Amino acid sequence: MDEEALCKLVHDVNSKCASLTSAAALLKGASEAERAEFLKLMRDQARSLFETLENARR
Repeated sequence: MDEEALCKLVHDVNSKCASLTSAAALLKGASEAERAEFLKLMRDQARSLFETLENARR
């Protein structure tokens, strides 16, 4: 992996993790409907993070 690809990977991982962290922090004060939406967003971000890491392995 070259330096440019590594920098992009680090940026993508940091961004996805920040989104997950922010959504997790909002769960406590959220209504049931909001919680369901946050959990869906978190699941989607986690999948995206997994795919990003899998692609970086190749």
